[in-house]
Amino acid sequence: MGYKHGIYGELVASGESITTTKTVAVYIGTAPIHRVKTRVINKPLLIRNLEEVQTKLGYRDNDDFDIFTLSAVVFAHFANKIKPIGPIVVIVLDTTIGAQVTKDISIINGIGYIEDHALIESVEITDEVLGLDYNVKYNDSGKLQITGDNLAATVSVIYKKVDPTIIIAADVIGTYDETSEKRTGIKAIADVYEELNLVPAITSAPGFTQIKEVEQALVSTTSKITDRWEAVCYVDIDSKLATSREAAIKWKTDNNYKSNSEKVCWPKVKVGDKELWMSIVAIVRKLQTDVKNKDVPYDSASNKPIDINGLVTNGQKIKFSQEKANGLNEKGITTAIYSGGKYVLWGPHMGNYDYIETTKPEEIFDINLMMNKYLLNDFQLRNIDLIDSPMTRHDIDALLVSEQMILSAYVSAGELLYGEIKFNQDDNSRSDLIQGDFAFNTLVTNTPPAKSITQKVQYTSKGVDTLYGEESEE
Repeated sequence: MGYKHGIYGELVASGESITTTKTVAVYIGTAPIHRVKTRVINKPLLIRNLEEVQTKLGYRDNDDFDIFTLSAVVFAHFANKIKPIGPIVVIVLDTTIGAQVTKDISIINGIGYIEDHALIESVEITDEVLGLDYNVKYNDSGKLQITGDNLAATVSVIYKKVDPTIIIAADVIGTYDETSEKRTGIKAIADVYEELNLVPAITSAPGFTQIKEVEQALVSTTSKITDRWEAVCYVDIDSKLATSREAAIKWKTDNNYKSNSEKVCWPKVKVGDKELWMSIVAIVRKLQTDVKNKDVPYDSASNKPIDINGLVTNGQKIKFSQEKANGLNEKGITTAIYSGGKYVLWGPHMGNYDYIETTKPEEIFDINLMMNKYLLNDFQLRNIDLIDSPMTRHDIDALLVSEQMILSAYVSAGELLYGEIKFNQDDNSRSDLIQGDFAFNTLVTNTPPAKSITQKVQYTSKGVDTLYGEESEE
């Protein structure tokens, strides 16, 4: 180091790293894209860290999460205090539609501000030239800033004022044009694999999934994405209408949120002065859990810590005990409780679960369904190259051996209790084989979570005898 004399400062890159997971979460929602000039709308967009969301989505820490739902998502993923986790895929809905307005803006010391949500490239100052007489940018607080040393004290500014609240359920659900092969909204989830070479594992549209039509569209999309991939979705109960546990259970029943492909969450959560949908922190917690297990989703995210400081319904903080939360769990609702000095996610079931009615063993726990979907997706990813190749008996045996090794490794690691793959003659008729159609049967037993552990303490009088001491021999 050379000679220094004086006071110095320098920017140092953050030592905080983003943990990378292969469990791909896909979100559909709104973002302040009016702040950026290059936009990706209604197409899958990969986001790896906070720097990318600022440049690609226009994100700022003080965004209104009710208006910009994807801002809440990236905040929970990349700014949580437990483990920043990514990447994520977002499908940004088009909020750039608006009307042109003209306003007089005060310029003080060469700086003026537009308070509206203005499309950045639409800003014009009458009789002034952009880049020569003035410049515009969105500053760190999310305000559109006009700068120019020679601007008048008041300037007439023309810009396009956008309304981020224009999005309705139909926009979230999206459309599919068979001629152009263009998809929007939830339907664009089908483009994730081809566009990004990633397999969607979890899907969500927080801020919209409390709308029945959106929930239905999301659930229907989780099965056979592009005819191949299996996923689950995370949805929320309307916390404005359901302000109590009893109301949440009734709301879920009345709205028929009971698919075995959806994780139903309630209520909203508080993070500092921000409110987030429970589904977001539940997804973050699931990814944090999976990454510890090499992205094998056999471990439930329930009873794992989440970065929140309270629960809230309709703007009011609420509290309830483990026993009360169990009343939600037994009806297939995932929530959170305060336990051991921290808040933890609480609920190991999917939306289909009902303590009285659910009897299918593979549908009791969320990890059963998630693990089995993972096995299906993983098998297809690893064996796609076999398609249209010759299939001899030797090739069948080789596939059985390699797949059995993988299943046995899951069993050895405790990720499954049992796993076996077979090539059964009953499921492979002569006509099927002539047509080149081969079927393999895999039997698995999922590792059940310890949903409850009970210690039974019983009194015995045996200890009283120790009060006499040892009797001396006569």
